[in-house]
Amino acid sequence: MNERTAGSPAVQRTASNTKVVGGYLHKIEEVPKEVRDYAINKLNPVDAAGERIKDAQGNNITARISTAKENGSYYGPVILNNEKFLVQAVGKERLSAVVHHKDDVALQGASLALLDAKKTMNGTNVQVHYTGDKAKAYHWSDKSKQAADPGKDAPEKAPQQAPVKEAMKAEDFMKQAADYAKENIKNTNQREAFLKHLGNVTEQAFNKQPEATKSTPAPVQAKQADTGIER
Repeated sequence: MNERTAGSPAVQRTASNTKVVGGYLHKIEEVPKEVRDYAINKLNPVDAAGERIKDAQGNNITARISTAKENGSYYGPVILNNEKFLVQAVGKERLSAVVHHKDDVALQGASLALLDAKKTMNGTNVQVHYTGDKAKAYHWSDKSKQAADPGKDAPEKAPQQAPVKEAMKAEDFMKQAADYAKENIKNTNQREAFLKHLGNVTEQAFNKQPEATKSTPAPVQAKQADTGIER
């Protein structure tokens, strides 16, 4: 493990109380300046006109950058990914960047490995969990954004079912059948046999009455039990 940065924050316990978050795994000065500058400029907040947003004292709000900590856990989108470093935006306002040395991180799942190989991981939400000085990275679904915009990533609603057309009458059905037979069945005997058979089937289908549903009186015991319920 490399020497930790001097003056690192006091040791903190994680929520599980099983791991102690230690110092920085690498010095931020070891990260190339172009990587640090890119990450900070990427996260520096700007307004709609592209101007830097200022704080109450009139100073530009500037993003911060650091390396990962021993036993640390980080959530947020990837903003830079190259052969040596994976840089992730973290925090509620996304004003902090964490630099992960890729030699320390094992990507979990084929999809992350493919995005890394194609260098198209930028914008992907990931969670990185360290055990000591080694980490595993997973896909992560940002619940806070879904809460702010519940329609985003939600499954599309099923299209409304078309209204049911009015049932066709028997005579209309037979008229269409006769037109079909006249057009497609040239043999007279076959055409008449077809229409006769279809007429019998149609009569049964259209004139069949559903059996009346028999109503069953409620059991006497149920009625007696109902009188005992407190209202």
